[in-house]
Amino acid sequence: MNLMIVDHKTRQLLVISQSRAKLILSGVIVGMLSVLSAAAQIHTTPSLKERLARFITTAPEVVQFAKDGKFEKAWIIRRSGPRPSDEDCRKYIQKENFQVLILEYVWNFGEDDKRFVLTLLQDEHVKMQDPEEFLKTSLDLFYKNLDFVPLINALDAEVIGKEYLFQQPIDTVFIGIFNYWFSAGPIDLWKAGESYNEEGIRGKITARPEIQKTRLNFQALYFKFNADRKYDGPSYGLKTPCCKKDGDFWIVDFPTIFRWMRFMFSGPQGTTAALTPR
Repeated sequence: MNLMIVDHKTRQLLVISQSRAKLILSGVIVGMLSVLSAAAQIHTTPSLKERLARFITTAPEVVQFAKDGKFEKAWIIRRSGPRPSDEDCRKYIQKENFQVLILEYVWNFGEDDKRFVLTLLQDEHVKMQDPEEFLKTSLDLFYKNLDFVPLINALDAEVIGKEYLFQQPIDTVFIGIFNYWFSAGPIDLWKAGESYNEEGIRGKITARPEIQKTRLNFQALYFKFNADRKYDGPSYGLKTPCCKKDGDFWIVDFPTIFRWMRFMFSGPQGTTAALTPR
């Protein structure tokens, strides 16, 4: 009789133990699935570089170089024109003394709603320190007709020396007249730590009518990365569409400005917190 009671209790304990084991196993499986799901979401969330590639779908049409930010004297090279020789490059570098050479690739140069400009400073934080080598390599990449992501990856590998471009948050945003940055003077629209305020941005631009409407050249909305050198790498930026041409004038288009600011502030490399208050 006692043996039967023991056996019955043993069976009860076994059933309870098995139930607990199943619950624990179920919890472990649910936890693992949650982790895997989160990891999959992180993995599939497109980077800013990948998101931009949806809009920048061709190779750049123009490359230009400027010394120490003097874009009014930029060396502008169009794909439709003859390719500069090594001697041309050497003469440009040796023509005058300078501290920093600036590279810009321009996509869709003649289309206000599709024009993008990548700006990269050849400062002390790039692997390629020789200005002539930097210029020639930038030209080589230009004439390879690379699409946006392959071109960015090539700049990372060959010029900067590591995966870098579009990996950092935006530091500052301003708007100005393309290649008239010094003579016309840009407008500071936003900097890290500030709230995103569309009425405030509109007010800053309308206070500068010579920037809002101009015959000089098209306006560019400039998103600058690593401006304060917090990160180990060069300063660089992206200029996006922000204007429309009406007759002889380029006029700032506010819906386009706000659309691109919201786009650039969202996503992994954006500053989503800036979008909360308006």
